[in-house]
Amino acid sequence: MDPDRLAPDEVAGNVDRYMGTFRAQRKWVVKVALLGLWLYPLRFLKPTFPRMKREARREFVEKRFVRDIAYGRVHFARRLIQAMFRLSSQMAYLGYYGDPKTFDSVGYRPFSQRDRFDDELREVPGTLPRLDCMSHAELNGDTVEADAVVVGSGAAGAIVAYRLAEAGRRVLILERGLHLHPSEFEEDEVRQISNLYADGALQLSRDFSFQVLQGMCVGGSTVVNNAVCFDLPEDVLRRWNGSEHEAGLHEAKLAESFAGVRRWLGIGKPPSPHLQRGADKFVEGAEALGLTGPPNEVDVVAANISNCPGSGYCNIGCPYGTKLSMLDKVLPEGQERFGAESLRILPECRAERIETSNGRAEAVLARLSDGRRLRVKANTVVVSAGAIASSWLLMESKIAKGRAGRDVCFNMGSPITADFDDVLDSFDGVQISHYLQPEAGSGFVMESWFNPVVSQALNMPGWLDDHRENMRRFRHLTAAGVLVGTKGTARLRPALTGGVDIDYTPAREDVETLVNALKLLCRIYLKAGARRVMPSTFRFHAFTEESQVDRLDEYVKNTSYLSIGSGHPQGGNALSGEPGRGVVDPTFRVHGFENLFVC
Repeated sequence: MDPDRLAPDEVAGNVDRYMGTFRAQRKWVVKVALLGLWLYPLRFLKPTFPRMKREARREFVEKRFVRDIAYGRVHFARRLIQAMFRLSSQMAYLGYYGDPKTFDSVGYRPFSQRDRFDDELREVPGTLPRLDCMSHAELNGDTVEADAVVVGSGAAGAIVAYRLAEAGRRVLILERGLHLHPSEFEEDEVRQISNLYADGALQLSRDFSFQVLQGMCVGGSTVVNNAVCFDLPEDVLRRWNGSEHEAGLHEAKLAESFAGVRRWLGIGKPPSPHLQRGADKFVEGAEALGLTGPPNEVDVVAANISNCPGSGYCNIGCPYGTKLSMLDKVLPEGQERFGAESLRILPECRAERIETSNGRAEAVLARLSDGRRLRVKANTVVVSAGAIASSWLLMESKIAKGRAGRDVCFNMGSPITADFDDVLDSFDGVQISHYLQPEAGSGFVMESWFNPVVSQALNMPGWLDDHRENMRRFRHLTAAGVLVGTKGTARLRPALTGGVDIDYTPAREDVETLVNALKLLCRIYLKAGARRVMPSTFRFHAFTEESQVDRLDEYVKNTSYLSIGSGHPQGGNALSGEPGRGVVDPTFRVHGFENLFVC
């Protein structure tokens, strides 16, 4: 970072603004991390961090954080100290690269400054469909009634609510996050992240080593995802319906549902005429290694994206309405067809507990963002708040005791960043455009991937000078991620500070699958002519030759040495025809209840 370009107090001010713009139970984690960084030198009989001279601070960080952690010299509270350093560093990246004054130092150009942006595109956000959401001022008293209440407005909740309204029911959707119209979306990544993500993208596992990204806004994660759509693999469906789970899913009806949603959301290929150039390198390398033919599959992704201008803003909210999210398509179409009174949406309303009696859900007890309590009475209750929040709502309601919140799993991901001689400007174009799917049973998939400058800085390998030099190569970089479908080893527990903790240690088998796939991805990029490839290991490594790639096994002793996370939490409310083995039955009804569903 260049203090002459952006002074340290300006960076700190940007971090303060970020911390002040979102409400999150986990906000304290960053405050504790920064306080820990401030006090940590006292352990070594050094002055507190701010009182050190700049040179001494630099030396301390290199020795006590980078080298001690990377070489395993820290044993007591290692993960906590590592998380403290990582979070503090990421706050600095966010505060620095989130400021437009730094963009030219890496060659980043916001979409509005790119050549193909014109006045016509500028006018698009204001013309997009608008949702009629309930304001808190409209609520008279502390009770609201509906035929059906749906908790969550994302992929499941919005479609369920639409179908219920289509069947003549008066539906009320409760959404914990904000409602923002696409015309209110900004190019400011930091503001968008704080507005649209759960916990401002600070949702972490109990030991702070695993980040779980989820949308929290009207439209849910569909507003901030890459819209990539895969059908359920046949071998997975067979396993679910087999003796292990006895899910009892009707295969023909499920296939019909997939096809129906594909038609409805216009899912197709390609997602955009503007596919970022970095993805071409991914395809070239896969072809050179002979990975594009059976049993492997390399292709452009299918997505619910239409006529995308390639802003690269998929993960911070598309202001152009070309990602056909629940915010842009399903919910507005529902209100247009059935009326806003039949499909009501109440944002900034957190469902806290389900009130039950004699095998029925009587009401959802909720809290508004202004602190008021609300009781929502309904004949049907549908919980569609995502794997984490849905499980936690059942747990808090003492429903499915001992079963809800267990066997949580993820698509666990980690990227490889590749540096080429060519100028790629991978930030310019749709964020995920290609995938590699190996033969069934391999346990992973690869996706090409890149971000605007802040998000890419947060995911950039290396610390200090390594990080700075890698960011200077921003225009020459591309990346892809490996996603591994994990075993259900995670469990949700009450956090000591309130709310929910994600207790998760990846299974060794899943880690091995991830590392082997990352090595293959390194080879793909090297075969495509990359001058170096960089895994997201805590200790920075860059491989320049294929013969070096197998060293990744040595560098990743366990997942604490590798940056991992997920945007795809799953499970927590297992589906099974056997009440003792699952939370919901094959109709998605919670076992033991007439009118309570999880979808």
